[in-house]
Amino acid sequence: MIIKLAKQPQFLIGLLFILGLLVFSFFWTDILDIQRSEAMKLMDFKYDEDGKMIDHIPYSPSEHPPFGTDLFGKQLFYQIIDGAKYTILIAFVIAFFRIVLSVGITLINPKANYSFLNDLVSATLTIPTTILAYLFMSSLLMKHSMERKSFTELIVMQCIVLICIGVPPLISTFSREIRNILNKDYINNTFAIGAKKPYVYYKHVLPELSTKLLLLFAQQMIQVLILLAHLGVLAIFIGGAETLALGDPFNVKLVDIPLAGEWSGIIGMSFNKLQAAPWVILIPLTCFAVTIFALNLIIQGIQNSVEETNKL
Repeated sequence: MIIKLAKQPQFLIGLLFILGLLVFSFFWTDILDIQRSEAMKLMDFKYDEDGKMIDHIPYSPSEHPPFGTDLFGKQLFYQIIDGAKYTILIAFVIAFFRIVLSVGITLINPKANYSFLNDLVSATLTIPTTILAYLFMSSLLMKHSMERKSFTELIVMQCIVLICIGVPPLISTFSREIRNILNKDYINNTFAIGAKKPYVYYKHVLPELSTKLLLLFAQQMIQVLILLAHLGVLAIFIGGAETLALGDPFNVKLVDIPLAGEWSGIIGMSFNKLQAAPWVILIPLTCFAVTIFALNLIIQGIQNSVEETNKL
């Protein structure tokens, strides 16, 4: 399968883009030869030669290329590059464990009907996933603020919530797929000669599911990225946020600053100032869109590989 996928240009382009973005995100300070503290510092007002202020933050992309600054004067380019690894890896981990848990639960009793789960999934399709995630995540953040759990513990709990939300529909999907595989004649013959379940699952079921698993994994990453963007708009941040009091003593403004550097935090932090600085929202949204486009290329490459295999 790997050789066939390597011949698909869409798959290679999408995969190389994701991997390239991750590598750049991890090593951008070395690649650009810049100190992180210097890149992430807040920019000041601009003055002319006479000391008169001529411009103020936020700076648009035309005033300070390539992406301008956010509302606090921090350069968006470095925030986007640095946050890429957190955004992609969070989506990767959540999608991975959704797939693993769904397959594992299904294989415990692969011949189970799961009719109740199918009914539950059908009933919840009318409820947007974002709403469910918002309800659970807001409660979790409220509990975190009272119990003062660590940053890592909060991220783990938030990821568990997002994983659990996506598991039931996948169990419903995998139960049908695995039942169809187990009903094949060669699988029944393998059991008839005394093969154990772990052997059959490892040698026959999982290889047959491999393409489907890869396809669903990429689809799940897309769903998680979209969900993260929606939660950012709703001011639900992965890792929580720190509330800072900004402004002068007579005009104090409370601002939630995300503690993790992922893209949805950039969106949520500035969404209420969309009209004042639209680029602060549009640029991370564009990054989400481009990343999702790369994942769609990967999906298209997998589908093309399956179609070519079926023609043989």
